[in-house]
Amino acid sequence: MRINPNSIVFNIKTKDYTHDLFESVRPSYQKFDYRFQRNGLTFSMALFYSPDSLDEIVFTHSIRTTDKIIRVYDNLFCIIFDISSGIKGFKACQNILSAYETKHFSQQLYISYASIEEYPYEEIIFSHLKSFLDYALKENLVNQVTDGFHELETV
Repeated sequence: MRINPNSIVFNIKTKDYTHDLFESVRPSYQKFDYRFQRNGLTFSMALFYSPDSLDEIVFTHSIRTTDKIIRVYDNLFCIIFDISSGIKGFKACQNILSAYETKHFSQQLYISYASIEEYPYEEIIFSHLKSFLDYALKENLVNQVTDGFHELETV
């Protein structure tokens, strides 16, 4: 993997990335949300973070043409999975993780996942994606998909 010397590798453990995430992803999110509100076409979202730069090519080859990849930083990506929710979107995250581990086996990857069916409003889904990713980092859940399950543990 070639690393761009001008790349922005962002340490989300020490800096707030909420604004950049929201501004980068919002235009694409709104297109999927419109289709969900109008036609009931579900979608789900995932954040992929690594302390090092991520290889976008692995993501590109692991998703469908209807899915959308958004680069927030060189080490933080958001993927919107079209017409997938619940277990289908979660499985898509696991498939991407498997493909990524095959090519970059020593790289740490943190993943958060949320579905529009469980979190039906823009502010809520973004808040939960960020919360799940922050939880994965705090608990060092490397190369695992983190979703709403950890909420049950804190109740």
